Amino acid sequence: MFCEKCGKEINDEAVVCPFCGCATSKFNSKVQKDQPIVVNNNNNASAAASASASGKIRRHYSILFDIFMILITGGLWIIWMIIRPKYY
Repeated sequence: MFCEKCGKEINDEAVVCPFCGCATSKFNSKVQKDQPIVVNNNNNASAAASASASGKIRRHYSILFDIFMILITGGLWIIWMIIRPKYY
């Protein structure tokens, strides 16, 4: 099916066009039946897969990365303090 407003190809079951937001012919039939309308703005598979990943995993890796970076910069600072030129 194609959108009546923007002309882009959309899913046959779409209630609104994901590109321009215009209501399709299915919109009126769904509204008359008093069925809930679910609008999904992310239509690609990778977005659905990443949406199912919990935020805890990302937070866990973020904390580990922060600790790793703190240790690396602290280690570099200690090495610099040992090998820096001393002018006294």
